[in-house]
Amino acid sequence: MMVIDHDRAGGYWGAVYVFTALRGLRVIIDGPVGCENLPVTAVLHYTDALPPHELPVSVTGLSEDQLSRDGTEESMRQANSVGDRRMPGVVVTGSIAEMIGGGVTPEGSGLLRFIPRTIDEDQWQCADRALFWLYSQFGGKKAAKGVRITKGPKTAVADAVPKKPLLNIIGAIHGTFNMPSDLAEIRRLVEGIGCEVNLVYPMGAHLDDTPRLADAEVNVCLYREFGRQLCEELGKPYLQAPIGLFATTNFLRKLGELTGVDPEPFIEREKLATIKPVWDLWRSVTQDFFATASFAVVATATYDHGLRQFLGEELGIPCTFGHSRRPGIKPDNQAVREALRTNPPVVLFGSNNERIYAAELGLRSIFIPASFPGAIIRRATGTPFMGYAGATYLVQEFCNALFDMLFNMLPLGRDLDQVEPTLARMDDAPPHWEAAAKALFDEHVEAEPFLIRISAAKRLRDRIENDARREAEPCVTAARVKISLAAMAMS
Repeated sequence: MMVIDHDRAGGYWGAVYVFTALRGLRVIIDGPVGCENLPVTAVLHYTDALPPHELPVSVTGLSEDQLSRDGTEESMRQANSVGDRRMPGVVVTGSIAEMIGGGVTPEGSGLLRFIPRTIDEDQWQCADRALFWLYSQFGGKKAAKGVRITKGPKTAVADAVPKKPLLNIIGAIHGTFNMPSDLAEIRRLVEGIGCEVNLVYPMGAHLDDTPRLADAEVNVCLYREFGRQLCEELGKPYLQAPIGLFATTNFLRKLGELTGVDPEPFIEREKLATIKPVWDLWRSVTQDFFATASFAVVATATYDHGLRQFLGEELGIPCTFGHSRRPGIKPDNQAVREALRTNPPVVLFGSNNERIYAAELGLRSIFIPASFPGAIIRRATGTPFMGYAGATYLVQEFCNALFDMLFNMLPLGRDLDQVEPTLARMDDAPPHWEAAAKALFDEHVEAEPFLIRISAAKRLRDRIENDARREAEPCVTAARVKISLAAMAMS
């Protein structure tokens, strides 16, 4: 099978995304010139590049002579001399260096080497392993050998303040779609019911904080693609970050059960605040379209599962198809193309790949970003998919997409007077349609989104019949339908 478009990166990217998210860790990229530019100073996912001026990253920049004649040890020494040598360092082997066996880690340098296995693993598989590796190297049993900061004696005032249950949020790394917004919403939810976030790991945490992961009573795994291995290693209960109303309510109640806090007051407040717009929008003028305005989703398993569960199962909006991007499974983008061709949705959630496919097919589907790759900016915290705020945001965007669909069907004022002249008719009867032509016409109309099917059918029928009259054809044939449809597709 030929893979026509890639929608994920190799393991090397996942390792860099994890390690550069953790403060206090130097990252040395072992590879030729360009291995630093790709993930650090250039843009893998266009607008989701790493912040290059903030990261302690250096690269060996291996040349052909060093690889074949001089050896790579000196390049590693130079790369290791960049930045604060007191900070621990991890060497990430690039795919080219990995294929030839990797470079040399100088003896006595104290550098640790992580092999991304970028040829065998994708970015999510490697990110899962990298998170586990961080805890195995800098937390857990090894942390007991290090120096831990000791807290001062407790005061009577401190003892009088009840302790809140501690909770970790696992999986916040670079290169993930919508992470700032979803992370902010999950934090808002867990703190809203009375828990305290112990660590957001690795984004925002320091390397020295890694042993503190064991202090939390519960862990929340942000994504289905990676993070569970670390959650299981920690040996504490963990929950998956929710998408949708029912999923979020169940998440909060289960979290309350695990930590001993009562989530119900917070849930009741949310019904009158954050999620009240969902009810308002459900009763708005768009309610007539919810049962027929279909959607499709092509995204990582986290968002594919969440969107189909919320929009499809909870709200009853018809889902034409859904494709999950899962770790270790190569994408079948040809199947996505075929699904769009045979069953086009009104609203399409996906990446720029799907947006391109829809444009190539001439579809009128409204596109809503839900995945990388693509020129998509998701750095603000006000566009969550997860939690109660995510439910409101998704319904809002879906309603806006319906209005966009209707807007695109309205004629422009400049076109109102530019109508084709009405052709004279021999009689008042419309032209006769052959059975094959009628069947072909019906098949084409059925492929149009339900929301615009009536207007599309009228526009197509008028065009076909006018073309037949212009060519003095006695009836509408299947060949005429094909010719007219092809001409409309090109116009």
